[in-house]
Amino acid sequence: MKKLYIYLMAGMMSLTSCSDWLDVDPKTSIPAEKQFESEYGFKDALTGVYLKLTATNMYGRNLTFGYLDELAQLYTVVGATSQDELLQIYRYKENLDTRAQVDGIYMAFYNTIANVNHLLKMLEEKREVLVTEHYYETMKGEALALRAFLHFDLLRLFGPIYADEPSGQAIPYRTEFNSEATPILAANEVVEKILADLQAAQDLLKEHDPLDFFTDREFDNVLGKDMFLLDRQFRMNLFAVKAMMARVYCYKGDVESRKLAAQYAKEVIGATDYFSLYKQQSNENYNSIRYREQIFGISVFELDELLENNNMSMAGPEYVENSLQRRYVLDDEKYTDFYDMSSGGSNDWRTLNVMFGMTPSRYHYSLKYNQSKLQNNAEGMDAMPLIRLPEMYYIAIECAPTAKEAADLLNEFRQSRGWSFDDDVTAEGLDDLDVNSKEDKTKTKRINHLMREVRKEYYAEGQLFFFLKAHHYKTFAGSVFEEMTPVLYQWPLPDNETIFGNNSK
Repeated sequence: MKKLYIYLMAGMMSLTSCSDWLDVDPKTSIPAEKQFESEYGFKDALTGVYLKLTATNMYGRNLTFGYLDELAQLYTVVGATSQDELLQIYRYKENLDTRAQVDGIYMAFYNTIANVNHLLKMLEEKREVLVTEHYYETMKGEALALRAFLHFDLLRLFGPIYADEPSGQAIPYRTEFNSEATPILAANEVVEKILADLQAAQDLLKEHDPLDFFTDREFDNVLGKDMFLLDRQFRMNLFAVKAMMARVYCYKGDVESRKLAAQYAKEVIGATDYFSLYKQQSNENYNSIRYREQIFGISVFELDELLENNNMSMAGPEYVENSLQRRYVLDDEKYTDFYDMSSGGSNDWRTLNVMFGMTPSRYHYSLKYNQSKLQNNAEGMDAMPLIRLPEMYYIAIECAPTAKEAADLLNEFRQSRGWSFDDDVTAEGLDDLDVNSKEDKTKTKRINHLMREVRKEYYAEGQLFFFLKAHHYKTFAGSVFEEMTPVLYQWPLPDNETIFGNNSK
């Protein structure tokens, strides 16, 4: 099968071959030159982009339950691990394994972006092929939103702490499928390009997205429907775009942006015909991943096998106790602290035995991705969410103009997770410094409440590190440093990028 390549600089030294950076490889038997001569070929190309997101060096591990949550110190290291070994995960340049991991993530992102840009190029060059109503607009909207989504996570990883240094050097923003150099931009310039792509995506999708979520696939319910446009929770749909707008405007952080962030977040929260907060979990009503809260996510083929191969299957207490599965566990002290077990958290259903298992030596392990209980109820099977409804509450809380509005929203959310009215957060003093915090005393009570919520809710989903970095937490539970300096939060660009412009070609 012929492959489409863009070759970068001849003879350039890299961790992988130059062509790997911008390799566009059809995933089926369709020859490359025939790929975009049919609607099927376009659909296959777009599906291939989503499949790339499931790789273990992307959201299939490292950017969900793996490396990002290790950086956030969400797990207890069990065994004879030295302090120096714990520090290695932050030595982005000095440690060869860590460096290879970070560089590999960078390359995977830009390879995926190259695939997106190639699709966008062909959407214009071969537009006449797309004769089915809504296909062109929906595909283009999804592709633009995916490009924004990918660049935003790149920015959050490889860019500076935005609140401290919005004009600091960040990343290239690739919009063309070609071999021409793309300069590394300042963080605020990247943000504007992300917002532009999201706005264009929103304009396309608001008229053409079918908004068919969590599709009931009984024959009578799908009769006459286009299967390509179903189950929009696994696609960059209109509400995923709005959620991304909320994310980016909250990240931008100026007064006007915070207003817009809250506005977009509330639009998604208000979409109750499509998404709703879980109010309970039990053996009878089990869905640990909170599937109906998924605004956008990926479907990982044979997720149970991937988890098994990456120390996250959590097949049972004896298995966890006696295996490398202990890589992703919490000791009793951390678990008690994270979930506020001594101050109201005992009512939080996120701590129930359908959510966490426990070994004989009292290590707690997450059942969030446990597939065994989903075998007879396929809803949520193989799903790995990337944007969920709780985040919209957190953004609305963070960007609320008054402490009262923030407290009301926070209490509404906590009550959905089982917290008692007696443990409601009060508005008084909510925006004062949290001087009694066991963690960062330089943050307000509002922000520290949110940090603890993100830690509870997004355990093993890769979101806490982003929150800690955005707010420049100097210290947090489990931190192996006296002070988390900016350099510990900002991943370095690969040497080939900074020296040769390797991935900006």
